Amino acid sequence: MRARIGVTTCTVLLACGGAGARPETTAPTAPVEGIYEFVANLPNQQVRGTISIVGDTVLVDPVSDHCRPLVAPPDPLFIKYTCQGTGTYEELRLSIDRRKPVQLSRWAAIYRVTRQRQVCIQYDTRNGQRVCVQSQTETYETTDTRTGTLQFRRVSP
Repeated sequence: MRARIGVTTCTVLLACGGAGARPETTAPTAPVEGIYEFVANLPNQQVRGTISIVGDTVLVDPVSDHCRPLVAPPDPLFIKYTCQGTGTYEELRLSIDRRKPVQLSRWAAIYRVTRQRQVCIQYDTRNGQRVCVQSQTETYETTDTRTGTLQFRRVSP
């Protein structure tokens, strides 16, 4: 009789203890291993490829671009790749989240853009102050960055 009461008490304590656990105190789940197709929806263009997740290793294989791991100090949250640009963008950076790659991974595309500005080409001094009396439009190139979330579809386990 005593043994039976002891077992019942332990079972009730374990069940109650587990029910009160808060989600933020539980251990993070490991990434789901497998092969996934990804899509980065850039403005006017899509970049497609696959990622393979095995343990804590993530391999990126884009369909048309060459990607390599970003040479930088290790990041505890992201595995970063840089890909050669094609078409309208110069470079694509992929940030694969180490904890939840399918849910939290991102892309950033660097574009070369042409802009215009007004520059003064002739100055004059009037009432003791230097003023612009003739200007023209100048065209110059700079870069712009767009960002977004990578979209994934599981291909195989």
